[in-house]
Amino acid sequence: MINSLTRTLAIFAVIGAMLVPAVAAAQLLTPEDIAKLEARLSLTPEQRAAISPILEDSMSARSTTFNKYGVDFETCDRPGALGLIRLNKDMNRINADTRSRLAEILTPAQLREYDKIVAEQTAIVKQQIMC
Repeated sequence: MINSLTRTLAIFAVIGAMLVPAVAAAQLLTPEDIAKLEARLSLTPEQRAAISPILEDSMSARSTTFNKYGVDFETCDRPGALGLIRLNKDMNRINADTRSRLAEILTPAQLREYDKIVAEQTAIVKQQIMC
């Protein structure tokens, strides 16, 4: 359960850019990070279980998208300007899908906090992409 939760919540680290993945390899969440995230969202055990598959799907889609465009956070490989535009468009689509699915589970207050987390992580991911 902890490994699944850790993997699931690692998705939040990258959800922004937006959320989510090859960044997971570059930025795994520690138990302290998970505790902070849970505290920020005040997730119930039922919510944790319900959002886990959504976040796993999102993480997988983000990882595939980063790979599709040749983004490598360790070597700073990234696509050119047109590729970055397409990457951003694909990430926005993934983020919108993830958010709409989470909106069925999270309360309005939790969703607002989630949006803040996404915005914070988006800024981080964009900096990482630009090396």
